[in-house]
Amino acid sequence: MLECLSFNSLTPSAPNLSPLPPPSHSQGNSTEEETSATSPNVSREYDIAVQAPSYNEIRSMIQAPPEVHHLEDENDEDSHHRYVLDQVLQPDPNSIREVLANAKPSSTLTRLVSSYFDHSETTSHLCLLLCRSVHRARHIYTPLSELISVLPADSSFLSQPQCDHAYDLFLQFDQHENPFIFPHFHTLRHSFSDLRRNIQHDRRKCRSRIRLLRHSTAGCAVCLIATTTAAVVSAAIIAAHAAVGFAAIAAAPFCIPKKSERKERARLKQLDAAENGTFVVNDIETIDSLLDRLQTAVEGDKAHVRFALERGRDRHPIQEVLKQLRKTQPIFDQLLKDLEQHIFLCFYTVNKARNALLREISLHQTL
Repeated sequence: MLECLSFNSLTPSAPNLSPLPPPSHSQGNSTEEETSATSPNVSREYDIAVQAPSYNEIRSMIQAPPEVHHLEDENDEDSHHRYVLDQVLQPDPNSIREVLANAKPSSTLTRLVSSYFDHSETTSHLCLLLCRSVHRARHIYTPLSELISVLPADSSFLSQPQCDHAYDLFLQFDQHENPFIFPHFHTLRHSFSDLRRNIQHDRRKCRSRIRLLRHSTAGCAVCLIATTTAAVVSAAIIAAHAAVGFAAIAAAPFCIPKKSERKERARLKQLDAAENGTFVVNDIETIDSLLDRLQTAVEGDKAHVRFALERGRDRHPIQEVLKQLRKTQPIFDQLLKDLEQHIFLCFYTVNKARNALLREISLHQTL
């Protein structure tokens, strides 16, 4: 059955979003069908996205301190998480569910679009959880960073009281778990990749149907010309009203393929929008790579700290560990900033794609 998603209950109000930056690296293979065009100037497109008003709004909403909750326990954190997610994710999940409620549940297109919206919502949920991990990492490292900032550059001249204070901070640091053990993004990457393959498969079928309908339309047009000519000849023999009715009947097959082709083209546009949305996997891969580096960095710092703790309050190992932390701290801080920026960019990408897909559905609501 030919179908395209449509709805009358909601028209999306898309925010003013700047063009998406192209993927940081290629995805898929060269034999796959054509996808969204990429800009030749990756850096410029990336800068446009980062400077977009919607990007800054997302960053402000996520970084804003909670007004009511003080995050003193897990329930407060979860409540604040749900509140921020409802504010940041656009279109919101309730609007999406309202739209899909009017679609045919058995439709392949409905299933693919619904899967995309579910995956994009999961992406935003995980990104918000990751923001919490960044906050915890800064909380864990702040005491050590503050200590290093006031100590002399040459740790060989530390006094015993300074070493004792560092030892106490090492004990606190060692008690914290690594905030970047986050395996969920691996699963999410595979989910988007599988969804893209399914969408591309349906796009190929849709294009084949369009070609078939186009040939059918051309054939009907030839038949219409021949039939009309015959009708003109017949008009000299039979009544005029019979000739008119004969021509009208002949035109009917010509109209049916044309309408079906319009429906298929509307379906194809929605599939294109859904596939474009799956390219958020490029942002997810970047985030996943940064996560691996941060996880490794934290484990390395914990190993150094444990090395000092195993030797008690001996000054030499404490001084050596502080020297090492002073070297790695700027790198770690930059990784945190990069991760935060890509999280905000991922939110931006998701919202733009969700709005684009919803807009395609609304444009074809009369078909």
